[in-house]
Amino acid sequence: NISKQWYQRRVRGYFRTMFDKERMEFCDTLGRCLITVLKNSLRPSAGGHNYSWKDRNKFNDLWMRLLIDASFWILFTVIGLNVVTSLILDGFRQLKAERERALKDMTTLCTVCGLSKDHLTNNGISWSTHVEREHNIWSYVTFFYYLQEHDGRFSAVENEVLQKFQKADPSFLPSGRCISIDTKVDLETKK
Repeated sequence: NISKQWYQRRVRGYFRTMFDKERMEFCDTLGRCLITVLKNSLRPSAGGHNYSWKDRNKFNDLWMRLLIDASFWILFTVIGLNVVTSLILDGFRQLKAERERALKDMTTLCTVCGLSKDHLTNNGISWSTHVEREHNIWSYVTFFYYLQEHDGRFSAVENEVLQKFQKADPSFLPSGRCISIDTKVDLETKK
């Protein structure tokens, strides 16, 4: 805020007379000065800026004008572009972290039951066997497709799964369970 007030006082106090109102160059407020400099600096020219210098013939006038123009472009171009670039890079960094987390989950968590690869291997169950045979995601997709496209009668289990699927109720999925672990636990309890 203090730097804005300093900039505004310098521009309004010293440079107000450097702009030519007949050429649509206004500098009675900081905002108008910035818009005039921006508008005339972005237009193509034979070199230099496209705004005039009214009644200025001394080197000190040139030096001060160069200082203000340079500070304007440093503030709005260099710093502004760095802020925009950092926001873009931060966004990509977040997307990359989310993607890596999703890829890790895809390779270490079962999509159907949610059991981890470590939990299954600790119980003597092969990860590849589990995700390819017991809880093959494509088998579930095929089953849901069959339920939606089938016109005939459903069994009681199919009817219940279809109703829960249509309500987005995942309680029919074996959450935290699989046949291999359940069978292993049953065999150990019978001993």
